[in-house]
Amino acid sequence: MSSTMGNFSYDKATRMIAYWLRLCFAGLMVFWLLACMSVLHAASLSYDVEIRAPEAVSTLLKQNLELIRWRGDKQIDAMQLRRLYRNTPDEIRHLLETEGYYSPVVKMDMESHGDQGKRIVIDVEPGKPVKVASVDIEFTGAIATQEASLRPDITQLKKEWQLPVGSIFRMADWETAKVALLKQVTAVRYPRAELEDTQAIVNPETDTVALKVVINSGKPVTFGPIRIVGLHRYGEDVIMGQRPVKVGSTYRENALLNWQSRLQDTGYFRSVEVSADLESGLDEVPVTVTVVENMKKHVSVGVGYSTDTAERISLSYDNLHLFGRDYKLNSSVVLQSKQRTAKADIYLPPSMEGVRDSFGVMYDRSEIEGEDTRVVGANIRRAWGTPRFEKYVRAEYLNEHTRIDGADGQQSEAMPVTFGVVIRRLNNRLAPTKGYAVEAQVGVAAEPLLTDKSFIRSYLKGLRLQTVSENSYLVLRGELGAVFSDGKSGIPSTLMFRTGGDQSVRGYAYESLGVREGDATVGGRYLAVASAEYQYYFLKNWGVAFFVDAGNAGDTVSELDPAVGYGIGGRWRSPAGPVGVDLAYGERTGNFRLHFSLGFTF
Repeated sequence: MSSTMGNFSYDKATRMIAYWLRLCFAGLMVFWLLACMSVLHAASLSYDVEIRAPEAVSTLLKQNLELIRWRGDKQIDAMQLRRLYRNTPDEIRHLLETEGYYSPVVKMDMESHGDQGKRIVIDVEPGKPVKVASVDIEFTGAIATQEASLRPDITQLKKEWQLPVGSIFRMADWETAKVALLKQVTAVRYPRAELEDTQAIVNPETDTVALKVVINSGKPVTFGPIRIVGLHRYGEDVIMGQRPVKVGSTYRENALLNWQSRLQDTGYFRSVEVSADLESGLDEVPVTVTVVENMKKHVSVGVGYSTDTAERISLSYDNLHLFGRDYKLNSSVVLQSKQRTAKADIYLPPSMEGVRDSFGVMYDRSEIEGEDTRVVGANIRRAWGTPRFEKYVRAEYLNEHTRIDGADGQQSEAMPVTFGVVIRRLNNRLAPTKGYAVEAQVGVAAEPLLTDKSFIRSYLKGLRLQTVSENSYLVLRGELGAVFSDGKSGIPSTLMFRTGGDQSVRGYAYESLGVREGDATVGGRYLAVASAEYQYYFLKNWGVAFFVDAGNAGDTVSELDPAVGYGIGGRWRSPAGPVGVDLAYGERTGNFRLHFSLGFTF
C-alpha cells in the first residue's frame, strides 16, 4: 500500500511540474508576440532638421544626408532615429572631404519638439579648405624612353594638369584631372596607357595635400591591316578614299573619329563604326570599318514653313550609284512663297588623297523686297582637307535677269573663280556649346571670260561659342563682305550682299536691309553684321536666350549704318539639333518679328 501511494505521488508531481513549465512557456510566447506587435505597430516619429552652415555646405548636406532623406518616412521610429543621429557626424565629415574640407567641427543637438516630435540642430564649421601643395607626375613605359620627336611633350602634359598647386582639393576635380591626363596620353601613340599609381596625401595640420600620379604608357601602337564589313552595294573607294588612317602610321584616336565622321557624311551609309582592336595585344592594331548601307535611290517629299521665306514644299531625288558607278546625285526642287529653286549636283568618289570633286547646275527665281531675280548657273568644285580644316576652289557660271520695282532692271553674267577655307574647332558638330568656326573666301571674275564686269569678291564669317558657367553660354557671330569693282552695274545681284532675317539681323524681314533702289531693296557692295547672344538652360534641354544683332549692307562703307535688333527667345536641344524661337524688336522699323530656326549650320 505504501509503495503504491509513493508511485502515485511521484507521477502527480511530475505532471504538475510539466504543466507549470508549459504554462510559463506559453506566457513567454505571448509576451514575445506582444513585444513584436508593439514594434511593428509603433507610432512613426516626426522630426525637423535645421542645418547651420555656410550656404554651399548647407546645400551639400541637404542634398545628401540620410537624416534629411528619411525625414517624413512613416517607418522611422525612435530607435531608427537614434541610429541616424549617431551616424550623421561621420557622414558629414565624409561629404565635406569630397569638397576639400578635412578638419570640420560638427555639433549636434536633439530636443523634443511638439507632440511626439523631435528637433535636430546641426552646426557645421567646415574650417579651411585643403589646397594642393605639390603635384608629382611621373611617366613610365615607352613614353619615358623614346626620343622626344617620337613622343608627346611631357613638359606640356604636366603644364596642362587640371588640378594645379594652390587650387582647392575636391574629390571630383581630382578624379577629373586624372582621367583628363590619361586621355591625353591614350589619344596618340599609347592607347593602352593606364594609371599605375595615384596618391593624395592630406596633411590636416597645414590644410594641404600632396598629389602623385604615375602613368604607364605601355608600348607605342601603330595602325595595322584594315577590314571592311557590310559593304555590298558600293565599291571600296567610297570608304578607302576618305581614310585618314594609313597602315603603319601612328595610332591616333582622332583619325578613327574623323574617318567615321567623313563616311557618315557621304550619304552612302545609314550607320558607320570605325574601331581599332586594342584588345588584340598587337603593336600594329587591326582596324575594322563596319557599315550599314543606304539604298541606292531615294525620293522624299517635304512640307515646311520658314519665318524668312514662308511656306515651303520640297521634292528631292538622290541616286548613290549613278551611271552604274559610285557617283552620287543629289537633286531637289524647293518651292517657297518668295523663292523657287531647282538644282542637281553630282559628287565623284573621293580620291585616295581625300580630294573630293563635284559639279552641278541650278535655277533660282526669287521675289524679295521688290527685286525679281532669275538665275541660271553651273559650277565645278574641288575640296580637300579635313572637317576641322577644309579648303576648296570653285568655278561657277551665273546668268541673271533682274527686274526692280520703280527702277531699271539688268541682264548680267559672270564666271567667278573662288578659293575658300573653312576652319571648325567645335566640341560637337550637331549641337556645339564650345569652340569656334571661321570661313573665308576670295573670288575673282575677269572680262571677257563670260563676265560683263571684272571684280574681286571677298567674304568672311565667324562664330564663337564660349561656356560662361555650367548652364550658360555666350554666342558671338560676325560677317564681313566686299565686292571691289569700278561699279556694280553688270555684276549679278546674287553676288551682292543683303541682310536681315533668322540667321542674320533678327527683328527685320528676310534680306530687307540693303540699298534702296526705286521701290525695292537690292544688294550692296559691302556687308557688316555682328551678333551677341547669351543662353541660359534652366533645365537640361530647355533654355532662354537674350540677344542683340546689328548690321547692314551698302554700296559704300559709309552707308553701313547698322540696323539694331534685340529680343528674347526660347531654346530646346532636340535630338535633331538645337531649336530656337525668337521674338525680336527692330529699332529701325519699331516692329516686333518672330523668328524660328532648326539645327546648327555654319
